[in-house]
Amino acid sequence: MRLSVSATEDVARRIYDGALGYNTVLDVPTGMEAVHVKGGAVCSVVREGVGKINLAGALKGMTKCRDIQQIYVVNRCKQFEVLWGTGGIPFTAKDGAAGSAGANGSYTFVVDNASALLRKFGYAEVITVTDVKAMLKPIVTSAVKQSVLAAINGGYNIGAHTDGICRELREKLEKEFDGFGLFLDAVRIEEISDVLGGNGSEETA
Repeated sequence: MRLSVSATEDVARRIYDGALGYNTVLDVPTGMEAVHVKGGAVCSVVREGVGKINLAGALKGMTKCRDIQQIYVVNRCKQFEVLWGTGGIPFTAKDGAAGSAGANGSYTFVVDNASALLRKFGYAEVITVTDVKAMLKPIVTSAVKQSVLAAINGGYNIGAHTDGICRELREKLEKEFDGFGLFLDAVRIEEISDVLGGNGSEETA
C-alpha cells in the first residue's frame, strides 16, 4: 500500500482514517511531516521524503491490519502568526492611586514536535491557527499580565520598556509552547499603555 500525503496550510490535518496495509509507504512533501496514529497513540513519524509505517514481517506484508488507524499531515515549514490583546490589568501606583494597563501585539510560532501537538489537541480532525490561539489564550493572557505588572512594579515607564517586557514574556511562554509541541519564534508588542484611575475591560484578541 502506498499513500501520497497532501500538503496542508493548516497546522495539522487528518488525511487518512481506516484499515491500513502493513508496510505502507508514505510519500511526504517538502515542509510536511506525516504522523501515524494507532489506538489513540502515535506510532511513528515520517519526515519529508519516503518512509514506511505499520511495519510487519514478510507473512503480513500484503495484508491489512484490522485496527482503525489515522495518518495526519503536520505543517512544519509555515510560520503562523496570532494577534493578542489584553486590557483591564489593574495596578496600584507608588502614590497609592489605582490604575489600569493594557497591551496588544502578536506572536509567531512553528510546529516543533508533531507528536506532542496531536496529543495536546486530542487527535482532532484538523488543527487550525485559530484552534491554537484559543487553546493558548489563557496562558498568553496570564503571562502578559505578569510581565506588564512586573515592569510597572519595577518602576519602569512601560511605554518605553516594551523590549524588556517582550523578553520576560517570551521567557514565560517558551516552556508553555514547548509543551504543545510548538516553537515560539517571536513575541511582539504593538501598543502598551497605563492609565491612572482607569477601570478598563479585559479582552484578548
